[in-house]
Amino acid sequence: MNCGAPISVSGKLILPCRTTADHRLPTILYAVSPIGLGHASRAAAVGLKLRDMNMEPVFATGGNAAGFLGSYGFKVRPIVSEPTPSERNGEMRYPGLWYIGYWFGYQSTRSKMGSLVEKLKPDLIVADEEFSSISIAVERRIPHAMISDELELGFARGRISRYIEGKVDVWYKNLQRRASTILVPDFGSDHENVRFVSPVVRSVSRDRNAITSALGVARDSRLIVLSASGSGIGRFLVRSVINAIRKIDLQGVVLVVTGLTGQSNSEVRYLGIERDNQDFVAAADLVISTAGKSTIDEARCYGSPIIVIPIKNHSEQERNAEALGFRPDDLGRLEHLIPHYIGKRTQPRAYGGADNIANYLRGLL
Repeated sequence: MNCGAPISVSGKLILPCRTTADHRLPTILYAVSPIGLGHASRAAAVGLKLRDMNMEPVFATGGNAAGFLGSYGFKVRPIVSEPTPSERNGEMRYPGLWYIGYWFGYQSTRSKMGSLVEKLKPDLIVADEEFSSISIAVERRIPHAMISDELELGFARGRISRYIEGKVDVWYKNLQRRASTILVPDFGSDHENVRFVSPVVRSVSRDRNAITSALGVARDSRLIVLSASGSGIGRFLVRSVINAIRKIDLQGVVLVVTGLTGQSNSEVRYLGIERDNQDFVAAADLVISTAGKSTIDEARCYGSPIIVIPIKNHSEQERNAEALGFRPDDLGRLEHLIPHYIGKRTQPRAYGGADNIANYLRGLL
């Protein structure tokens, strides 16, 4: 029982007390885009910080992201439906159809999200690029925060797809304006309702020796980790990397592919979806990826050299790659890039994005 200061009622001093039941923990609904696992890994990092603060979020997502977040012991509601972009031979295709599919998924998710909000009655709604929850929070005036590193579109190329994207862009910009706060996990200058909180990464749980032991390879092996999207995109990159390694004839190299399944052999080890992928990124002598921000942030945080080959016409990935000096055409230059970058580690960087976001969310409560 917790008592406050005495108050006077009809001339008598009363000691107001509240029982423990009145001090319920805040309910946080945390919605996450299920495309790939970058959003989910970022959400896990923030969720673990919230857990340390005795604030356990309830996650809403879908696909592989649901099982991923559930593996941390979080409560997960698998209600979010978002289509994965179509890709062939390293090029994004049919963005107009993807937008249409995304919109139908949004409408279906919004209905389910509304029911979940009614049931949970959250004190706070957080969303990592899952927009139905934010639109509901805005309409119902529920405290909220939107997490996104992609505030601009730009996937369309043809006339029809650009027309569709224009309609989506108007809606998205309006949602951004209406949101109370947009937290960007990157570096930059705050403006209007946008706050930059620095990159979000997960802590490493195993060192290099533990990784090589788990793989059953020699400790002095040269590890090339190809970190693919959890949505199954990236096989084009695996083929090109294997061909490049054969041409280079590097000695002692072990190619480890995470995020994709396949038949492992003497050349390549397929691990599928690895929950603690950051451990492999940190241990690698070289990381190769399709320019997802989470993998880039983890590699730079832990000082691992990285080559990124973005999916062509995927505007977000192309921007991420350009910032590091890469582009889609580098797919044909891997036999030159790999020997240039392998083993050239950089100084690790301390990224506090997960702490910054968790502390900001606690302030909202």
